[in-house]
Amino acid sequence: MTSITREHQAPLKIIGLGLGRTGTFSLCTALEILGFAPCHHPALLGVESDFWDRATKAAKCELSVIEFIIYSDKSKDGASPEVLDDLFRGYVSAMDNTVAVMAEPLYRAYPEAKFILTTRDPAQWAQSMHKTIIRTYIEYQELQSRIASAIASESEITMYEKMKELGMVDSIHYYYEAALYSTRIEHYHQGRLGTDPEGELERHNQFIIRLIPPEKLLIFNVAEGWKPLVRFLGV
Repeated sequence: MTSITREHQAPLKIIGLGLGRTGTFSLCTALEILGFAPCHHPALLGVESDFWDRATKAAKCELSVIEFIIYSDKSKDGASPEVLDDLFRGYVSAMDNTVAVMAEPLYRAYPEAKFILTTRDPAQWAQSMHKTIIRTYIEYQELQSRIASAIASESEITMYEKMKELGMVDSIHYYYEAALYSTRIEHYHQGRLGTDPEGELERHNQFIIRLIPPEKLLIFNVAEGWKPLVRFLGV
């Protein structure tokens, strides 16, 4: 892919394209130790994050925030490099679900970056997903039900409204749901995450392997330790 240098280009050097619960937080910590800091990771964002604020402003009320990030300019080419520069301004590395779903536009915007696909045993990953991320989504659905039934607490309503304002509700729908949330895009996992997590991990991994040239991609299980990581990064 042709090298692209833009004015105000984000300084992304390392982009992790593995799904959540594949060791992404451990990798984020490792990269910061190795000097690739700061690292973008959704676990570090929270509802007050400047990232969500920038994403909301970028959308300019034309589309939901997550639609704008994935398919900006009402096309299916994904977010423009300039939008990505603003979203990842200041980050040297980035990973997890907010990044993995943007693999194609990120590769186009930062072709000279190095890419890491974290992965793990599919059965172990599925077990971890059901205990954490899928469980959290179920709790989110229960919160929506309590709000609809007017039995949610004031603090729950406030939290939900803040999440909605920042585009986090859109992000949750996009990532999990089966039915079309928009006439223009399909959900990333199309409702299969809860029923066939092993298949979704494999589908995602094969997509990344097809997308990124092998010389730019490290397929990495964090249980392998430092050696393959530092060799790939040249540090």
